[in-house]
Amino acid sequence: MPKKEANSNRIKLDEILKSLFTVSNKVLINMLNSLFKENYAAEATEVSFGSNEFVDDAYNILRGDIFLKLSDADQSNHYHVEIQTLNDDSMVIRMLEYGISKAREIAQGVEDTEETIFYIPKQLVIFIEQNPSIKDELRLRLIFPDGQEVKYRVPVMKYWEYGKAEILEQKLYPLLPLQVFKLRYQMEKIKLRKTHTEQELRELIEKAQQIVEEMAHEAARLFKVEEIDGGDLHKILLANEELFRYLNNRYVNDEKLNEEVLSMTRLLYNPIEVEKAKQEGILEGEAKGKLEGKLEGKLEAARNAVKKGLPSEDIAEITGVPLETVQKLKAELLN
Repeated sequence: MPKKEANSNRIKLDEILKSLFTVSNKVLINMLNSLFKENYAAEATEVSFGSNEFVDDAYNILRGDIFLKLSDADQSNHYHVEIQTLNDDSMVIRMLEYGISKAREIAQGVEDTEETIFYIPKQLVIFIEQNPSIKDELRLRLIFPDGQEVKYRVPVMKYWEYGKAEILEQKLYPLLPLQVFKLRYQMEKIKLRKTHTEQELRELIEKAQQIVEEMAHEAARLFKVEEIDGGDLHKILLANEELFRYLNNRYVNDEKLNEEVLSMTRLLYNPIEVEKAKQEGILEGEAKGKLEGKLEGKLEAARNAVKKGLPSEDIAEITGVPLETVQKLKAELLN
């Protein structure tokens, strides 16, 4: 794979992983409670995301993954999460650099006292892929010339040890899509073998497709029981699909499989959007129709549904507006 393409794929992968933390407050807070062993009440907690870029004294840019702040009536704490596919010896050093940079940022604007205090955020590294060298925490000892010693520790989540049951039990719902990504470890090992066969990779990508479908249906179930909302569902399904596409394009490159996963995702998501449109847009159109005539009410309902991006066939079915008219409305509104 060309270097430019590899870098592009890496950037896209990073963005997919970070998107898993852009879910609704309730779902995000429940996940953070599990990851950091906290007990925030979702309805009484404010979440704010912080900057993830810092410039050091040499004008080098440090760029972390996720920095956020949780605040309720009793406390306010900063958190930092890194999502990693691989481990290296520099990881703990980077975590310390990130932590100090964020602490320095937090300290800006605080009134001077006799003693400067840096509050390091609560940190966690999520390692996705199996690696026997990864321990339960990252460790570093800071030893100063006068003999002072500081033991720096960062907890680690070994994601490869978590199955669907553990993810659901701990309400780590946004991390469901990472179940398929765990297969990359096996795929990479096979690809690096000189004697590997295409069939071996084919069998794994078919297994990946099964996992993606299972996670998608699980996400749809969570939506139906109101554990996640429609926006959460969309992000989980999208990450699910994109992670499969990443694996498929990298190891097998069967476009037909990408289309099958995309179709499955649409089949799950579109009925939910249709129902949402009925309750939000279409009911508004029907109410307006009582005042201005049934036809105008139906057309207004169709316009609302078009704006939400629903398929023309679904709009025609739920509004009673002819398909040809729906297509004309779509052409008018989208051009």
